Amino acid sequence: MIFICTLILVTILSLLFTSSIKKHYYLYYSLAVGIAIITSFYEILRITSDAKLEGVILTLEKTSIRGLISVSFFILVMYAGALNQKWTITKKLRSIRAELAIIGSIMLLPHGIVYCIRFIILKLPKIISEGTFPILYLSYIGVGIIGFIVMIPLFITSFKKIRRKMQGKQWKRLQRWAYLFYFLTYLHILLILLNEKEIDWVRLSSYTIVFISYMWLKILKNKEINITKSVRLIKSNN
Repeated sequence: MIFICTLILVTILSLLFTSSIKKHYYLYYSLAVGIAIITSFYEILRITSDAKLEGVILTLEKTSIRGLISVSFFILVMYAGALNQKWTITKKLRSIRAELAIIGSIMLLPHGIVYCIRFIILKLPKIISEGTFPILYLSYIGVGIIGFIVMIPLFITSFKKIRRKMQGKQWKRLQRWAYLFYFLTYLHILLILLNEKEIDWVRLSSYTIVFISYMWLKILKNKEINITKSVRLIKSNN
């Protein structure tokens, strides 16, 4: 339920503040950086001194460090490229697609960095010393690291200043790696849920519906585009 609530909230805020995000993007980037720093700082304290939060603040921190906020932003970026371009909601999302991708990437940094460091420093030595190799655990860690690496160039080239320095075809070619990132994100989440002692079928179904629906919409849209191109080509030849 936390994922659904987060996705709904991020969607509503993005649609309500579309023009503000477009005009004052640097403020939203700064806010995302601030949240990322606070989240990372707390996680470091939690690992080194057993610091603990409680109540609503704990829920918000977990939502941040587990990547639920960043995934919600990426889902909006995904659907902005899959929904009908004539719809008002699509136009609004497409107008801030780059900004949403940057905010999502910033918010994902604590998740990627903290969990990677924790795995290398705390988990990996224990796994090696015990001689046990949990396949699902190592799989979702590996997929997560690969996905995080794929995200970095996508994140950097989403900034307008960087994009302007690249050729159009080069930038578009690089951005196609976003599809791999989306797939790895879903696979990472799937493996995490399957690795739990008791599978949360509500969460699993929620993520699956969101990602499968995107894939279906994207296939339909690409098919429509190809048909349109074919019709135009036939008309031009005639």
